[in-house]
Amino acid sequence: MAIVSLTAPLLALFMMLGGFGWQYSDQTDESGTAYVELSSDEPLDDVKVKITGSDGSTLTKTVSLKANKPTKITWKQKDRQVSYDIEIEANEGFTNGSFEVQKPIAGGKKEAIELLSDRTDIVDRQKIKYETPFTSSKQTLYVYDTDGDLVVETSSDQVVEAGDTFEMTWRTNREVFMVKVIAEDETGYSATDIAVPWSFAIPHEEVNFDSGKSIIKPSEEPKVADAFAVLVHELANLDKANAAVGGTMSVNPQLYIVGYTDTVGNGADNQKLSEERAKAIAKYFFDKGAWCEVYYAGMGERGLAVETADSVDSLANRRALYILDVKKPSGGGAVPSPGAWKQMTDARPRMMQTLPKLPESYIAYKAEQQRLRDEKFGTGSSSSDDSGGDDSGDSGGDDSGGDDSGGDSGNDSGGGSGGDDSEGVGPSKGDKPGATAKGCATSEPSGTGAGLLAGLFGLLGLARRSRGLLKSSARPRVRQ
Repeated sequence: MAIVSLTAPLLALFMMLGGFGWQYSDQTDESGTAYVELSSDEPLDDVKVKITGSDGSTLTKTVSLKANKPTKITWKQKDRQVSYDIEIEANEGFTNGSFEVQKPIAGGKKEAIELLSDRTDIVDRQKIKYETPFTSSKQTLYVYDTDGDLVVETSSDQVVEAGDTFEMTWRTNREVFMVKVIAEDETGYSATDIAVPWSFAIPHEEVNFDSGKSIIKPSEEPKVADAFAVLVHELANLDKANAAVGGTMSVNPQLYIVGYTDTVGNGADNQKLSEERAKAIAKYFFDKGAWCEVYYAGMGERGLAVETADSVDSLANRRALYILDVKKPSGGGAVPSPGAWKQMTDARPRMMQTLPKLPESYIAYKAEQQRLRDEKFGTGSSSSDDSGGDDSGDSGGDDSGGDDSGGDSGNDSGGGSGGDDSEGVGPSKGDKPGATAKGCATSEPSGTGAGLLAGLFGLLGLARRSRGLLKSSARPRVRQ
């Protein structure tokens, strides 16, 4: 425990007062127990002590002191940092003082922080939330865009108790590739989490197969060729982003092709047909030179784009999805379960040096996606303070935007630079009891020295009662 810095004459004056003294710990123990310790060079009976805290707590106690044998008075402190006033009365003498006590920051298990946000939170609301297994005294956020540029770097020194949550937010019109969060405690331990919310559903024109067939006809090949051009340009961009962020932060993209049919025909036959058509498209991408892992799966009549009765010929339901992602889609609804995917190929070295020309429709599409991000998030970039924010709201942007259905499922995210280091993080309302954002421990608690000086001047100027002055010197106890 740090002792408050006092000048030599002041220390000498404390020593001259002699007789009676009290001291305190400027930090609780790990269980939150605070104390003051009274001592006297002669026996004292019926010493009345009243301690009033800034948190609304009051402790009143009467003790007897033996000569040169310290007596400790303890209590549980709930808040992170509490200022106390103390009044002591004995032998018709009286003194008072003030001091401040903090809970230590370190505590909890040295384990990884747990991500609580889904992709919608990160992409559409531009916020990310974690639970920390240890008491964290600093949190740092880094956001990288799809060019691999660091577009957000912001940190906070708010104290988040072990088992509680913190949330960090930003606001930008940039497309996010990766979010990295580091939580640290006062001992130097840190836990890092890397989230990659990026995912991309390649926009394309549907291939029309002959009834019951899975062969891509020459007249339909330009449609798949355009989708292939988009795919390899996106892969090339990811290669640049990976090279920019480097090291263990790089990710490996994977392509997932899903086939669907309408409700005409036998359900089992449609399931097989949809898988064969997805495989045909996947093989086209592989044969043309895609260098990522490639997977395919069929959904048959499941996951209809337009709900119809049985045996209904529907062009809208004879479709496919081309999903570029960094992990297997989680499954459910119109997407196969993780175990349903069949692998066409592993990743391989890039052999293409010259990329095919992007279709004009895709260039227009990307421009429109950027316009929507500008409209939703603005053209500037900034971190956003969400300390103590309500989890039910959107602290990073309007929830009405960022529709992931169809088109680009990963283009509404991004990061912005700048932001006050004190902003962008805080325990959330409604979290576990004990969450607090009240400061952090320091080697010398703020205001303690001032409290001792005020106590000293009060001691020298207090009115004497019939049996004289109760002499007192208050000082923080030195931590071993």
